[in-house]
Amino acid sequence: MLRGYGCDAMKIKFVKDIAWSGGPLNTYAVLEDGPITEKSIVPVPSLYLIHLAQDGQLPNSIRSCAYDLRGFFEALRAHEQDWRRLTDFDMSGYLYGHLKTTKSCTDKTIERHISTLKAFYAHAWQIGMLDAPASFTYLYLSTEQKVQGDGKKKVNFDLFSKYIQKDILSSLLGNIKAKSPFEKERDELVLHLGYYCGLRCAEVTDPRNLHTADLRRRIALAEQSGDKTITLPIIGKGDKLRQVDCPPKALKKIKAFLEGRRSTENIADGSLICRRNGASLFEGHASNIFKSARILASTKIESVISELHAKDPHLHFVTKPNFLKLTFHALRHTYATNLVDFCYKHGYDPWQYVPEQMGHEDEATTKDYVVFDGKLHRREKIRQALNDDLAD
Repeated sequence: MLRGYGCDAMKIKFVKDIAWSGGPLNTYAVLEDGPITEKSIVPVPSLYLIHLAQDGQLPNSIRSCAYDLRGFFEALRAHEQDWRRLTDFDMSGYLYGHLKTTKSCTDKTIERHISTLKAFYAHAWQIGMLDAPASFTYLYLSTEQKVQGDGKKKVNFDLFSKYIQKDILSSLLGNIKAKSPFEKERDELVLHLGYYCGLRCAEVTDPRNLHTADLRRRIALAEQSGDKTITLPIIGKGDKLRQVDCPPKALKKIKAFLEGRRSTENIADGSLICRRNGASLFEGHASNIFKSARILASTKIESVISELHAKDPHLHFVTKPNFLKLTFHALRHTYATNLVDFCYKHGYDPWQYVPEQMGHEDEATTKDYVVFDGKLHRREKIRQALNDDLAD
């Protein structure tokens, strides 16, 4: 997330009589600080400023855009960020954390910056500098929102772009390609472990986790007592152990694979997620499986999203640009959000249960999901309840 930075590294210079087919141009350029040389120009923002001059924009308007872009690219450099790789959370952090908090800009000034950045990114897409249109919401906490109390519960906007709805998960599962039925069922289980258990990429293939002998024992005990869930001991980040409750849907998948494909391959006890010879998979396997499925699914994802929007209009933020940026870790983000919803539905305290299941040590991390769930699930359900009351 972009916040404040400490030094100015660029400057603005007025440039006269630039030759082009329509006649001499006068514009501004963003330059590196220091003596002017052939390498002084900062190309990306300067190209956009030339475009504004070609488009007939007034010098004062171009100058204003130049200062906006200079500040933006200085902040990017200070945080070693690529302007083409920013998330919605990064952009919101720049608007609120840097402009609003650090620079004390007025709401009017921030709105001007937003206008500049929207036009800049739209032009970058039009001339082929971006692979996909920018999908920023350009949201930040205005003074008016603070007065209304929203400032106390700032949403991690990046979670919107990382939320995987079940129709999207189904599309990903349907696009897993493998050399054998064993590998296909194994890799489908990999995505289920991320979505329904919140496991990290490395946790899925870590040989210390999901040991088949231990799984069989736990499943047998659960069946004896009539339970439809089991607890999975997971060693995760920082080699810390947490106990993850495995829900019925995931348990059913684990049991079917354990007693089915994995058993018929005569693989010795060891990691549940392994090669056909029982050898361990490298820790990036889950990430690669997800990426491959996402690429294959992307060819038809627009129709899936269109049907989803028709069915659930409040999921309007599920877009193709956001889908193309999804990673395996988004399954974990989705799990955490759904877990908060589960807690509220069944009367449990999410502030206790979610950190236990996720392994959160920082309360602020849990807060992100609690607040996001309120925006994603509560508001729509409250509106529906109001509609139902009116019908009565």
